[in-house]
Amino acid sequence: MTDINRVFKEIDDLITAVYRARIFDPWEEGPMRAARFEQIFRERLSDFPIRNQTDIVYGGSTVLAFLLHPGHYLGNPTRDGVEVRINRLGGECFMALVEISHLGPFARIRFTRETFDRNTGDLGFEQADLPFRDEDHDFLSALMDILIEENIQALSREILDQTVPDVELDVTAKGDATIYHCLFDEE
Repeated sequence: MTDINRVFKEIDDLITAVYRARIFDPWEEGPMRAARFEQIFRERLSDFPIRNQTDIVYGGSTVLAFLLHPGHYLGNPTRDGVEVRINRLGGECFMALVEISHLGPFARIRFTRETFDRNTGDLGFEQADLPFRDEDHDFLSALMDILIEENIQALSREILDQTVPDVELDVTAKGDATIYHCLFDEE
């Protein structure tokens, strides 16, 4: 069995256990998992401010946001706080978002670039699978080392975007659910 087939089989087994057969409840230990992962990342990536954005009640994953500007403060997550942060950083803010599934040993990693135009008041937002800046590749490497040590595999967009046609979720209709929706969170 090829590596990609093994991954798809493992994901399908998890989706069956949670959504088709209802024999596994991943949300029960979600808060403990979120606290554990936050602790690990705070210790290992201590130069980078971190915010735990996990939805403890309904979330299917631990969600951690890292500010890729060492020595700076994340600030208040309100619109005013975001504007202040972006201005303080010179007009651009780079972050990494890491989601670790509560269903199984899988992660999703995204990088963001936020901008603020003082003249128009417009906030800009972009996201990508890889860092926007060369200097953030060291962060990605350190992050991947931690995930590997924890036996967590970062999944590609190609895998995450695969449809799971026979699963209906809380807000996602049958036929519209993807592997991402099943393993992490409905959007």
